[in-house]
Amino acid sequence: MTSGQRLDAVVDLTIRQLARATAGPARIAELAADRVPRADGLAGEEPGSVLTVLVGEPGSGRTTELAALAVRRAGGTAPLPTLWLRGADLRPGDRGPLAAAERALGAPLAEAAACCAEAGRPLLVLLDGPEEAPAALDADWWADAVRQAAELGVRLLVACRPESWETGPSPTAAREGLAHARLHRLGPLHGEDLALAAAHYGVPVPPGRGYPLLLRLAAPLHREGLDTAAADFAELAGGWLDLHCLRIARRIAAADRPASHRRGRTAQPAPAAAAPEPPPGALRRLAATVAGRVHEAARRMLGAGQGALAPAAFAELFPTAGGWGRAVLAEGLFVPVGDGYRLAHEAVADWLQGRHLDLAGAAARLLATRERPGVPRHRAGAVSAALRGLGERHGAGALEPWLHRFRQVLDDPAAGEEAHWWAARLLRAGLAGSPDPQAHAELLDRLAERLAGDGPNGPLTGFGAAFWEALALPAARRWALLAVLVRADGPDQAHLRSAAARLRADGPAALAHLCAWFSDGRGLPARPGSTVADLAQDLLYAHRAFAVDELTEALVAAAHPRADALLTVLAVEEPSALCRAVDRWSHDGRPERHVAAAVHGLRAAPYAGPTGRQLLGFAALALLAREAEPGLHGAALALLVRDPATRADHLAAALAAYAADDPFVTPEVLVTALGTDPAAVLGAFEARLGRPGGAVAPVLRVLAEAPPLTGAAAPSGLPDPATRLAGRLLRGSPERAELVADYLGHRLALGTAGPGDLTALLGAGAEDRPVAVRRAFALVLAQPAPASGGGHPHGARLRREFLDRLLATERDPAVLEPLLERVAQQAGREEDERSRTVVRRITDAWNRGEGGPARLDALLVRCAGRCAAFALLLADWPAAARPPVGGALLARMRESVARGRDPQYAAAEAERSAGVTARSPGAPGEVRPVIAAPVGAAGVPVPGRPGAHGTL
Repeated sequence: MTSGQRLDAVVDLTIRQLARATAGPARIAELAADRVPRADGLAGEEPGSVLTVLVGEPGSGRTTELAALAVRRAGGTAPLPTLWLRGADLRPGDRGPLAAAERALGAPLAEAAACCAEAGRPLLVLLDGPEEAPAALDADWWADAVRQAAELGVRLLVACRPESWETGPSPTAAREGLAHARLHRLGPLHGEDLALAAAHYGVPVPPGRGYPLLLRLAAPLHREGLDTAAADFAELAGGWLDLHCLRIARRIAAADRPASHRRGRTAQPAPAAAAPEPPPGALRRLAATVAGRVHEAARRMLGAGQGALAPAAFAELFPTAGGWGRAVLAEGLFVPVGDGYRLAHEAVADWLQGRHLDLAGAAARLLATRERPGVPRHRAGAVSAALRGLGERHGAGALEPWLHRFRQVLDDPAAGEEAHWWAARLLRAGLAGSPDPQAHAELLDRLAERLAGDGPNGPLTGFGAAFWEALALPAARRWALLAVLVRADGPDQAHLRSAAARLRADGPAALAHLCAWFSDGRGLPARPGSTVADLAQDLLYAHRAFAVDELTEALVAAAHPRADALLTVLAVEEPSALCRAVDRWSHDGRPERHVAAAVHGLRAAPYAGPTGRQLLGFAALALLAREAEPGLHGAALALLVRDPATRADHLAAALAAYAADDPFVTPEVLVTALGTDPAAVLGAFEARLGRPGGAVAPVLRVLAEAPPLTGAAAPSGLPDPATRLAGRLLRGSPERAELVADYLGHRLALGTAGPGDLTALLGAGAEDRPVAVRRAFALVLAQPAPASGGGHPHGARLRREFLDRLLATERDPAVLEPLLERVAQQAGREEDERSRTVVRRITDAWNRGEGGPARLDALLVRCAGRCAAFALLLADWPAAARPPVGGALLARMRESVARGRDPQYAAAEAERSAGVTARSPGAPGEVRPVIAAPVGAAGVPVPGRPGAHGTL
């Protein structure tokens, strides 16, 4: 037999096995046909890992997904080998599912798997419901399963409850490769997926989220004319059970004398004609009898270790005589599984068993268990259902003592790992199933604080974002809890994503709740350096587009510095929205809104468009008309002056307010009128600065940034009126030299300076100005043009021209020394040719003065020792370019460079080794001794001053 024939034989065996297999109350093909597309389903590429685990709550559709995958693989022209197993197919001695797979295949599994692997079509074993296994499957069992599958080239896909997979991971199992299993989670349907599923089953779309089983239970009830749109799971399960009991009763009634069996007599042979249906009253009584026996079956299933009904118990409750057993199985209420029977739907079984559970006895047993093995964890469904039923029957208050008991066990470190697991699982189920979660506010607060305190790697599991999202809480309580829970986020930031989704879902109603986070300064482990308040700002900014007008109202109502900061950002990003808000606030009756209109109107004004400026004008006039609030009139005038359409009528009042030191009428406001009313604006500036306390820096800054007032596109030869004003300020107050020099430097960088500006500022005889004035201008002019001035070659050319004009008459070392130091610092940013030209002119000017050659020599070497680029400039100075003469120190530095020393180190060594005197950091001219390094000293000799050249 060829390899292809062997592969065909294996595939044929697997197809026949799939055809015989069942999943729940139907065959696999029937269940696969019931699948509806879903975003989180098993679609696309085939399982590539040795072990893939499909995890989902009962009713989530995991068996349906598994069946659909099996049918897809078995179909087509090149079917893929697939085997279907249920947990009940396992035996106590199996150390993995492959032994059961071999029994299901009816052939040696190793040979079949090898044949499939050689053909590039590995055998996939599907295991549904490992909870049905006759014995608990621990971590070692799963590790053995993975190892066997890897050895044979088989892939495993397991569908189970979340509690079942929690048995898997452990340190030992991780070493065996179990930690590399691919986990695939099925969640509730929502959105388009839920709508498609509802249409498939022919039922109304339920609100929120829901599992496929809810729709499947609702479908027969809806066909009977019942309204299932707002029904919860308990109502749907109860209705579905009642309907099936009625149908079972009809089947029993159609059999031969079904009532005689109920009275304990032996059934007679069936007559030739079908017996007529009994009267409605008799049928209802029979259905009630069926329901009673179903409830008794559920009660007995509670005592079974794995939750199945033994064959003897099934035969006792639903005997073959009278058609009881046949009717129950035909209606699909129970299904044969392994050696026993189970309810067809796992979630219905949990609900039904929970109605009969002794909650007190079960809780006492579970919470007293310290180590495993104990009660199988997948039996938590019945206990959770019992808690939900308690809340449904007696209200949230009846759950409170139970929930606090579970919380106390969680807080007790001596309770044991297993007790902690059960306490957390039941606490989660009780809170999720409570009819009024708000009644447990204190418990929710404590739980959230513990999660935040433990951080993202805390011991409590299962209380993630999905748990909190599912709680039916008022909006205020939900947002207050989210403010705590975001501190428990890990790298996935699930609670942050939940907050963002809630913000989008709640819309404007959520804004005030999120603004309440502004006062929360607690840190976020997932975002180091950020706080909850920072997160609120980020969320509001990122989602501003969906309700920007409502956002401005929520921020102004918050009355918090962070809200104010965000409004300032909106002035730039959303100026039209803020202009609308300012207009609303100016007409509001509350004084605090008028203040907000004044402040934020000024912030939005520079970015407002034509419509926005019009709204700001309306707001300003409204503020100006409020005689009882004169403190806001300055803001109104500032807004009106900014708008050319209203400037003429209000400029005089604005200038008067500026003269009176109105905080709202600032130089930034008045400079907008400089183009239309230069004389009035400059006169106001000069008059205000002529009085004590006038702030010069803001005025000079806005004047430097203003367009030139010469009327031409390019600066003319005449000084700008603003520059002439700056010159008058300097002549009246020489101590303002640095501010005026910065004014000139800024205009040079912008390219708005004129050739006559230096004369307008310093006068015709610059050498007659005080040393401090000349030094301030020299240092500014020695700065290279910034990147922003790259488009203004005119400013760069003037900067060089002005510096050359200063150096032409400068002789004082108090100016030349700091100037040379500044040139040295900027040597790497300036062109080498320009730097050499400036240094040469500085040294020539020095030699014409009284500084002396020794001091210049020490200055050059000291600057080289501090600035690597300047040291390189001196070292590479071409001989034809007339290098600085210097003295002994510069000569020693050049000799060291010629021997291969680094120029900067050579300068430092020259300065230290000579024992020369150097300038102290104090006043110009002061000197202090520099101690030379002792001969033979170890290490690299460097200057000892803190500001000198650094070490290796």
